[in-house]
Amino acid sequence: MKKNNMYIIWSHPRRDSLTAQVVQEIQGEAVRQGINVSTLDLYRSGFDPVLREDDEPDWNNPQKSYSPEVHRLFGELEDKDTLVLVFPVWWYGFPAMLKGYLERVWNYGLAYGEDSVLKHKKIRWLALVGGSQAGFIKFGWEKNMTDYIKGSMGYLGVEDANIDFLYNTIGVEEGIDDREGHYQQLFTQARSLVGSVLE
Repeated sequence: MKKNNMYIIWSHPRRDSLTAQVVQEIQGEAVRQGINVSTLDLYRSGFDPVLREDDEPDWNNPQKSYSPEVHRLFGELEDKDTLVLVFPVWWYGFPAMLKGYLERVWNYGLAYGEDSVLKHKKIRWLALVGGSQAGFIKFGWEKNMTDYIKGSMGYLGVEDANIDFLYNTIGVEEGIDDREGHYQQLFTQARSLVGSVLE
């Protein structure tokens, strides 16, 4: 049986953040399940999220050569079966660091276009939301982000993709009396993502 290769891309300025802890939980569970795991810590890797002219898509040239950084980072995806993106929701969307990664690295002629290598991969998104699920749904943000991800995955030709949300990550919502238990529950939910990859 072929061994699954997982690549976790995550974004948070603090290495001791809840986002980082969630990544560790996913990574640990994946290893326990016999999955090879590697990670890309966008902040600590020194990644530059700014899209400059060298990496702007050329719609008339799907064979365009982008910057060496883009080709190196995209090359890291090619032998991976599963991509997992873990991030906090800021201003009801992606952190700028992650958005810059998507714009620069998942580029035309690489991630999408006729020769896309992403369309046969499993892609999982895990979004950490500071507030409650009820509030996020009430104002349409869960649907908005879910539709955005589904639309993007369709653009890439990816059929096996899913987004999950971890709610109340700040832990100050009413009704959370056992903060430690609450965070352990979030970690359990994060680890369950690995099972969805193996199904």
